Amino acid sequence: MGERIPYSIPHRRALSAEERSLLRFLLEREAPARVAEAASLKVVARCGCGKCPTVLFGPTPGAEPLTGNPFTEVASYRGRNAQGVAVGVTLIERSGRLAELEAWSPEGPDVLSWPPLSALERFE
Repeated sequence: MGERIPYSIPHRRALSAEERSLLRFLLEREAPARVAEAASLKVVARCGCGKCPTVLFGPTPGAEPLTGNPFTEVASYRGRNAQGVAVGVTLIERSGRLAELEAWSPEGPDVLSWPPLSALERFE
């Protein structure tokens, strides 16, 4: 029987420049009134797989990540990363708070990096 991967693992830090740019890109297109919220977000956890770039946000570095249902997709885009992998990029809100920037692949391979902003298009 395989080992169960946790939803997230603690990982407390400031957003990277790439994460901040990606977040701004998504918010400017899909929720411009919320762009200012991004400035105060901190990374409080990352995906439990430990490989992909998915991060969970909190208002302070010590905050616990919001997980589970219900959730709302604020933005959903897709593009190919530098490894040529198709990557879905979804910005998730929980309880009225920006909660997660998720990376996933509709093709199945491991996602190791975000696609460049220039490669992103709305996922419909």
